[in-house]
Amino acid sequence: MYRENTEQKYHKIRTDITRGLSLGLGLLIIILTFEKYRLKSQESKEIRPEEHREHIVVEYDGLNSELRNIEECYLCGMNRKSLMGYYRKFDTVGLISLNDWYVLDFHVKAYDEKGNEVEDSNSNSVRYVNTGEVSYSVHGTPSRGMAEIDVTLPENCKVDMDHLQKKLCHECLNKVVDSLAYWKWKDEEKEAIPLCLVDLATLEIYSLQDHYRSYFIRDYFVEMYFEERDIKVKVFYLPEK
Repeated sequence: MYRENTEQKYHKIRTDITRGLSLGLGLLIIILTFEKYRLKSQESKEIRPEEHREHIVVEYDGLNSELRNIEECYLCGMNRKSLMGYYRKFDTVGLISLNDWYVLDFHVKAYDEKGNEVEDSNSNSVRYVNTGEVSYSVHGTPSRGMAEIDVTLPENCKVDMDHLQKKLCHECLNKVVDSLAYWKWKDEEKEAIPLCLVDLATLEIYSLQDHYRSYFIRDYFVEMYFEERDIKVKVFYLPEK
């Protein structure tokens, strides 16, 4: 009898301990889960301080052209120091480095010297250019209607507004200046990127500031990628079917 009663008492003790451990473990899981979400929420707030910062748009107003002879405009005129007179023959998209007015066309299509489109089923072009401050690499595949330009800018690069006022007529100056508007945080040190895109057929100017990522220029789809001083622009010829 004594042995049997001992086993029954021992069994009751084990059951009570098991229930207590289960309850304690459940409470511990609830506490740990709550603490996990609390820390995660706090970490999310710490890595996104921009939620508490003011976003502003920087624009350039009040600039006036100093160019007296409109025919000498670097964009719409025939100034011999600008390549626009040559590239206007091509129905494609170009990139302009504004500080030195260096013009590059995206080799999306193949043209002869007179501006006539030619068939070029096997062409792949690669060009590398370094102007002393800015370096470019141009990769084009006309047979597939695609091209890419990579640009590396110098450190602390700013737009030379005096240069633009002296080289552009009033109308073209306004178009270029409008494309230079950019977004930044109020306390952020940031300058406009001295680049823009141009529709070589219409001379319309398109922004190349880093708040843009893609858009259509007529039948051309443009994608932009930004990483510090490096800018990559891809263009695809995608006409409507």
